[in-house]
Amino acid sequence: MAVIHELDSHMADLIAAGEVVERPSSVCKELVENAIDAGATQITVELERGGISYLRICDNGCGMAPEDAPVAFRRHATSKIRTKEDLSAIGTLGFRGEALAAICAVSRVDLFTKQHGCVEGVHLSLEGGTITANEPAGCPEGTTFVIRDLFYNTPARMKFLKKDFTEAGYILSVVEHAAESHPEIAFRCIRDGKDVFHSPGNGRLQNAVYSVFGKDLSKNLIEMPEHSLYDIRVWGYISRPHAPRANRTYQHFFVNGRFIKSKLIQAAMEEAYRNSIITGKFPYGCICMELPLSLVDVNVHPAKTEVKFAQEKQVFSAVYAACKNALAGDDNIPEIEVKEKPAAPVLEPEPVVLSRSAITMTPKVTEEERKPSFSPSPARTREFHGADSQMKHASAYAAASAPPISPKRGSFLPFIDVDDVDEQALGMPHAEKPADNVIPMIPERPVMYQENEPKEQQELPKMETVPVQPAEQQEPETLTPDLPKARVIGSCFDTYILAEDENGLVFIDKHAAHERILFNQLRKQADIPTQVLLQPVVVDLSGEEYAAILDGMEQIQALGFSMEPFGQHSMAVREIPAYIEAGNLTLIVSEMAEKLMQRRTPEPDCLDDLIHTVSCKAAIKGGWKTSMQEMQSLCERVLSDPEVTCCPHGRPVTVRLTKYELDKMFKRVNQ
Repeated sequence: MAVIHELDSHMADLIAAGEVVERPSSVCKELVENAIDAGATQITVELERGGISYLRICDNGCGMAPEDAPVAFRRHATSKIRTKEDLSAIGTLGFRGEALAAICAVSRVDLFTKQHGCVEGVHLSLEGGTITANEPAGCPEGTTFVIRDLFYNTPARMKFLKKDFTEAGYILSVVEHAAESHPEIAFRCIRDGKDVFHSPGNGRLQNAVYSVFGKDLSKNLIEMPEHSLYDIRVWGYISRPHAPRANRTYQHFFVNGRFIKSKLIQAAMEEAYRNSIITGKFPYGCICMELPLSLVDVNVHPAKTEVKFAQEKQVFSAVYAACKNALAGDDNIPEIEVKEKPAAPVLEPEPVVLSRSAITMTPKVTEEERKPSFSPSPARTREFHGADSQMKHASAYAAASAPPISPKRGSFLPFIDVDDVDEQALGMPHAEKPADNVIPMIPERPVMYQENEPKEQQELPKMETVPVQPAEQQEPETLTPDLPKARVIGSCFDTYILAEDENGLVFIDKHAAHERILFNQLRKQADIPTQVLLQPVVVDLSGEEYAAILDGMEQIQALGFSMEPFGQHSMAVREIPAYIEAGNLTLIVSEMAEKLMQRRTPEPDCLDDLIHTVSCKAAIKGGWKTSMQEMQSLCERVLSDPEVTCCPHGRPVTVRLTKYELDKMFKRVNQ
């Protein structure tokens, strides 16, 4: 008896539908993409009960001829590819020819379509993949799909669907992504008879992004000008570092007009925010990319939400440089927005009549009793968790370049030696020293992030090195805003510097600003102290980790590591930076390998953590008294350096209260 048998066509369609049609939003995505490929300029999506009972997609595209409409519902029927060479350069959103066959196999479908210039159109009715009606019809130019009773013949799929409101949210996300990727098309979404989304379709990405992100998120977006690198064009809008989100839901990536999910682009974007955003928070934005069709494979996922790049390093570099340039071109200073609360209604007090017996005499309060009974809370101190040897190495590393600081109140930048840093880190008292060299040195303004076109068979530049010079066709001045000069007028609580400029008031956190300055100087050190191990440490790796380490060996050596292959999938580490303990090498090498696999810089987190601690301990503390000259020097340093926008932990350094907001508070302007 034969065991293997061929499935009938209906069963094959049901299996294919399980891969393509996961939920109502999958149907919406396929039909919206077909409408975009048809050249539509207006697309309307209407749904009821989350799109399960009713879903209508209407467009004004080219439409279909009466003889083509029935053929479109057959499996592997498409007008977008003809030869195998077309698969290497797919420029349309749909191309498989499976979407319509899969949709009609699990629903009841009505199709109305008419080509431009024709007198009449055609109406098709299908149920379970079978055509039940094919007749002429009067309908507008374009195509209209009506999907009813999704999964009516596959009840097992129904139990995996979520609530109607949740399914409707998935459909809305599909429409929003399509509006961002094609701002030249006007999209409209109607849910249960109410308009829930509308994009203008005027071709401006800014308007489409505003329609999707809304007012609150859009006000913290900065434009990312078009950046070209390795024949890759990148543009869009990304968030300011001081306004992150708790998740990555609003990270929207588009490649050649297609919405995708890409860990590569996500890693490149977040790497640009390194040490500029609060730990555990994530940036958001809309990043659009265009590259040659032959360098991207979109045929790797049935739902076409994932792509594969032929040159992943170039894609990472292009996205990273574009995001870094956009961040460098904005001052990243949050503004204080005054929101007045509605005035409470004034109630007339009721008269109170007191009898003579209810009136009591208030005892006299002496001067001693008027004094406050509380005492100031002790200053909070930080503890350094780490080995003494690590702190000594880090202190020697810091003392070579960082402007030294003493905790003596009233002094800002006096001399400090290595022993002082160790004592300060361990909470020991310091000896008072004279306050010399109070003006910190201001380094040259950092140049814009730009990478030149590599020659053939040339290694890509390392992302963690100092940014190279900009391309000749771009003006570096456009990436650095004209920062106004500010005049220090005082301080608040000996913690915040209060300065005035032409735009309003500027508040600067002294500790956060000085900590960031020290942190940047420590990270820019070219000479990293290293130590040679008496006995090499062998680290066992997986096959992928081993390949990543070999591929990024040049970057690893620049960080102070020296290692070589040992065995099949092992590395023998012979030299390490002086601030790292040999006992943690296994975890550190694995961490570097993981970052290299994600196309990130392999710098271990323990280095940043150690520099964070050193710069925090050495920076001036909140509550210390500083002179007007010292505050003016720090203010000019902060406002002239685009890299000093937040502390290494991500907290903002500067906050602005504009003159307009002040005028609103004092009722000088009409609101």
